Amino acid sequence: MRSGRPWGPCVVASLASLLALPACGHRATHAECQLIVDRSVELRLKQDEADPQTVAKREIAVRAELDDKIKSCESRRVTDKMMACVKTATRTEELEECLR
Repeated sequence: MRSGRPWGPCVVASLASLLALPACGHRATHAECQLIVDRSVELRLKQDEADPQTVAKREIAVRAELDDKIKSCESRRVTDKMMACVKTATRTEELEECLR
């Protein structure tokens, strides 16, 4: 497991992709934005072979750090297809594709 890696910029990049979406679908809810952050952190940590407890703790920490970014994500347009893709992504690259 690698440690000391800044996760915030990776998650911000995922949210930035969401903010650049065209106006289609529905407005993202706080829960949808939070899901995007959670999945991004979870997939990045799993990529580094972190144990489940470490993943859970880091998700909580990053969510708190990025609360303002999550709020700015809210009310942006997302589609049901996009959110389904976010939920089922198994690699960070897949998640990034979901948000394009």
